[in-house]
Amino acid sequence: MPHRVSATDPEVLQVTARTGAHDCLRRPVPDRSSAGRSGTVRIDDRGRPFRTSGTEGPPRYGYGTEARRRAPRTG
Repeated sequence: MPHRVSATDPEVLQVTARTGAHDCLRRPVPDRSSAGRSGTVRIDDRGRPFRTSGTEGPPRYGYGTEARRRAPRTG
């Protein structure tokens, strides 16, 4: 996934995670490089991992990036 970004041209990534019957905690850790240095960047929710809940049984929710909040999903 080679992307070039800068302070004036940032990159926004949408991460989609799904699970059928389990409850999962996730912290995506993409590789990055800048000015000849490389490493990883941990993506989390203010220090907490993101939670993905199974879709079998309980109501389904999703995070609306435009509304910036969780909302019930239909379908």
